[in-house]
Amino acid sequence: MYTYEFDIKDIKVNELENLLKERNIKYNRNKNKIIIYYEDFYFLYKFDKFIKGLKAGFDIEKLLNILDNDWDILEIDLKQVFEKKINHIIRIKGRIIGEEGKVLEELRKRTNADIIIKDKYIYILGDNISLQSAYEGIKRIIKGEKHSTVFNYLDKYIKDLRNKDKEFARYIK
Repeated sequence: MYTYEFDIKDIKVNELENLLKERNIKYNRNKNKIIIYYEDFYFLYKFDKFIKGLKAGFDIEKLLNILDNDWDILEIDLKQVFEKKINHIIRIKGRIIGEEGKVLEELRKRTNADIIIKDKYIYILGDNISLQSAYEGIKRIIKGEKHSTVFNYLDKYIKDLRNKDKEFARYIK
């Protein structure tokens, strides 16, 4: 039996406990922590990502895709990217969000990924194609490319990823 322990700060604990009970997952809770007991190590690996998503602020229903489907979560630490230069972080967050949130909304729409910008972190949630394409778009915005250039690139990039995914699926059958 494997264990996974985590801090319950920044988590809607009632929702989480309901989920654990619903799925018959053994756990213990004290004041600040929950310990999960499970037979499958890979499940706990995915559960760690699930918890990261909860702490980031994603909806629990969407996060279930990490546990049940092949979704994943990616965390980009802007402090590491810009070596703690707060001015750069603020500027880049502004470029990613855009005026009235339009750039961020367009990224979400084109990539089909859920994206949350929180403090000095960017969190991306989605399936493999959504995750890769959102990351690529954000990376290009951080490098300073024009938004229109990034969005045009993403359209081609996503199409290529889908074609590769279909081609790969043919070989597995």
